[in-house]
Amino acid sequence: MQQVRIAYAESYLVKHLEAQAERWRHATGLGKYLSTVRLHVAKLPDGQAKDDAEAWTTWAEAHLQHLNRVNTPPRLPKIPKPQAEDSKPFLHGWSPYGPSY
Repeated sequence: MQQVRIAYAESYLVKHLEAQAERWRHATGLGKYLSTVRLHVAKLPDGQAKDDAEAWTTWAEAHLQHLNRVNTPPRLPKIPKPQAEDSKPFLHGWSPYGPSY
């Protein structure tokens, strides 16, 4: 069971890392989009449309900062205790509930 807990912890950390990378890719894509929008907004003539677009980009920049977790130091997540069902993929066909008779 110790090996199962180790395998579960490793799997949990990999999933956490992959989720972080996906959030980073999402934030990076939004950042590129926002850069393009900023260039377009800068070319708008002064007026209500430009003011509205600048307000939107200001909000979007703040939202992007919140999404981009790269701005905060990474830390190892707390690994929850695996439940019986969580252990199944690492038991190679054995029951997580013990031997059956």
